[in-house]
Amino acid sequence: MDWLLSREGRKWIYGVCLAAVPVLVLYGVIDEQAAPLWIAVIAAVIAPATALTHLTPVPVEPDDMSTVPPEGE
Repeated sequence: MDWLLSREGRKWIYGVCLAAVPVLVLYGVIDEQAAPLWIAVIAAVIAPATALTHLTPVPVEPDDMSTVPPEGE
């Protein structure tokens, strides 16, 4: 599960989801006119959902930097 939420895993998920839309159109699963709407749904749901799993922790108190990882990580 960690790999799927890593940077490379998220890029893979986005690519697979976006590649699936034309295939679904080809096989008649979704209408050609609805394809851009499905791409918008993917962008609106999957991208933020995976991005939100990797937020940098916020310090509990302004001077508490113990939960903030060093730069470059």
